[in-house]
Amino acid sequence: MNALNGVGMGLVGIFIPIYLLEVGYSLSTVVIWLLVHHITLLAITFLVVWVANRVGLVRCWYIRIIFVIALFAGLSVLPTYPFLLFTLALVSGVESAFFWMPYNVFTVRKTESNSIGASLAFIQNAGAAVGIITPGIAALLIVWYGYSVLFAVAALFILLSLIPVLMLREEKTNFLFNLPAMHDIVRSNKQFILPEIFDNLGQDAGVIWTFFIFITALNILDIGVLGVLVGIIGMAVTYITGQLIDRWNTKAVMRFGAIATTLLWLASYFVAVYDPSPFMLYLVTALRGFALGVFASSYGALMYNRARGADAQFLVLREIPTIFGRVILFIATLFFISIEQMELTFLLVAVLSLYFWFNNISKLRS
Repeated sequence: MNALNGVGMGLVGIFIPIYLLEVGYSLSTVVIWLLVHHITLLAITFLVVWVANRVGLVRCWYIRIIFVIALFAGLSVLPTYPFLLFTLALVSGVESAFFWMPYNVFTVRKTESNSIGASLAFIQNAGAAVGIITPGIAALLIVWYGYSVLFAVAALFILLSLIPVLMLREEKTNFLFNLPAMHDIVRSNKQFILPEIFDNLGQDAGVIWTFFIFITALNILDIGVLGVLVGIIGMAVTYITGQLIDRWNTKAVMRFGAIATTLLWLASYFVAVYDPSPFMLYLVTALRGFALGVFASSYGALMYNRARGADAQFLVLREIPTIFGRVILFIATLFFISIEQMELTFLLVAVLSLYFWFNNISKLRS
């Protein structure tokens, strides 16, 4: 399922925002679109939990397909019906919520704490191996046939991704989100609030970076090739980091990834300002993908292990500080765009990444 879904989403992931730019929307409008998407994802996650309590986790993926088809159909006709823009941002957030909540819960339930690194590496690379050339294929589909064909092919693969889970036994849930239960989870995990605000900023800023390189120097085919390159690096990094997490000190692996990520976001800022040539954009993107992969894999392993016993309650509540961090990033980006200093977004991410140089990671593992 993960592999087929990875192909479908890999075809469109980095190109939907670029499509919105090519349709004619301003950069600020596209950033607001992403902001609406993420806020919707957070709000709808609580609805997904309610639905999962009644129909089970697997059937949430069936419901998701409805929103995927609506999203891609709406994007195809967006040039004709531009008023659909933010409605599609809402639909995109709903679709994401119906995929990620069950996916994360199954990941917690089907993995073991002593082998979480290798398990996450296998899960991620199973999808990456199949979909590694999808950004390049997507770029060719756009150039040869247009975005409508791209959306149709992506929807087909996502629909096919349901086949492997049709026989999966239903897993009923009984998640409680009353105020006492939520208070207990927040109180026992309060040390995760700040890390959850900052941990995804590098990945989210990667979307802004894609905007920058598209506007500055690269075309659709260039971005497709860059996506393939980053995918190959990501597979290698995920595998290596998965082994290190299980065998070495997770704290050391995570700290290394945080330091390298900070330095490479700083390098990204200087490249963007002083030498935004295609070669330097390729180089810094690839190297930063390596660093971010090390950090994200090690931090993700830590979070999934923490979720054992709390299951969806913890996984849903952690979305609140995560989305808050994204809101801060996108609002800051909108301000930087308004003063024509978009590159400052990358400097801001480098500064905020310093948090993981000095925080008490040992405390997070308690």
